[in-house]
Amino acid sequence: MAMRYLKNTLIVALLASAHLLAAQSLQQKIDMNIDGLGNAAISISMTLPAQQWQAWNQNFGNNPAALKRDIERSMPAYFLEDFKLEKNDMDRSFTVSLKAPGICQVDKKGRWFLTTDEKDAQLTKLTDHKYMMVQSPQEFGGGMQQTTMVTFPETASDIELDKDPLGKTVFRFEMNEPASALGYMLWVGLALMAAGIGWLLFVLFR
Repeated sequence: MAMRYLKNTLIVALLASAHLLAAQSLQQKIDMNIDGLGNAAISISMTLPAQQWQAWNQNFGNNPAALKRDIERSMPAYFLEDFKLEKNDMDRSFTVSLKAPGICQVDKKGRWFLTTDEKDAQLTKLTDHKYMMVQSPQEFGGGMQQTTMVTFPETASDIELDKDPLGKTVFRFEMNEPASALGYMLWVGLALMAAGIGWLLFVLFR
């Protein structure tokens, strides 16, 4: 699974409106906590201006079930779990949390990796197990700033930044539980098949 594809598909589902996607100076915080099995607990939070907040509430904020269905429909290859929406009308903010099994994969050598799908990703190492990435995705007109925090479990070791054959930044690390490698490779194939569907949905939502 590509980390960028996962994030951007979630963003499209969360903001499924050209009016919202075109809004400028939006700040988004993404927390991605990896566990010892290569799964991720993800939290996405945003604060919106008054007009955007009203539109978002009408589409999703007042109907969490519709938001959950839209995210699941946009991501057919991802078995998302424990979906939860929290919102604060006073602050015009919301937080969506969920779990994404198998976001990390295991290569043929038995080493774990997490693909950012970003060339020369600007990553800041905060601790031995925590990294920060700040970006303004051009897919959304550059008007949204994302701050992504990736936290690896204490069982992960030898975490290093590498590049794939296309020059995109990849986390590589050691961790137990290599027996799940075949399952995660299957996830990769499913995600690639769903990528075309996700891109079509993104174009339609714009």
